[in-house]
Amino acid sequence: MNLVKKFVLAVIFVSALSVPTFAGDMETPGKTAPPPPTGGSATTTTDASLELLYDAYTAMLGLY
Repeated sequence: MNLVKKFVLAVIFVSALSVPTFAGDMETPGKTAPPPPTGGSATTTTDASLELLYDAYTAMLGLY
């Protein structure tokens, strides 16, 4: 009986973990998304992100 109880509890636990949850990406009703940026700011954002990526890459290589 103890083995059956453990099996049933394991099945319930796995079933509870398999239920999809909404985490962080829930839309708020009535609120619209901000408009996309206009002008040349997109190129500076790309340049800044590439620079940040390069810095992170060189920092990771510095660890070895």
